[in-house]
Amino acid sequence: MGTRNALLGTIAAAGLTGAMLTAVTATPAQAAEGCNTNNARTVASASTHSRGIELRYNGTCAWGRIFGSPGDLVWVDRSYDGGRTWNQLSVTKINTGGSNHTDAFNNRGNLMRACGKASNYPDVACTIWW
Repeated sequence: MGTRNALLGTIAAAGLTGAMLTAVTATPAQAAEGCNTNNARTVASASTHSRGIELRYNGTCAWGRIFGSPGDLVWVDRSYDGGRTWNQLSVTKINTGGSNHTDAFNNRGNLMRACGKASNYPDVACTIWW
């Protein structure tokens, strides 16, 4: 219950859309062991309010990256049922500079997408499921 309460607090603080309340956050222990961000390519992209959002993939693991401003958020969603439901993984904020990326997660042969939000706007943009 603590993880769910922490997620709801994060969502409320970030002003994310109500549709995201059904997502479940993964704990660090659930992150893919052995994942790294080496030899990656961008497999899907989106944008919102001049922020670029990318889903990066290296053959085993995927992660989200955002190009924007401090306060902007990026995360990845992983779906086991074709995108009908998903787990929200690794909400990451740009603290300084103009970009940041999430932790890398093993896609386990399932669909993933990257999502992001500009800090000063309420709307969220996501890449296609890949």
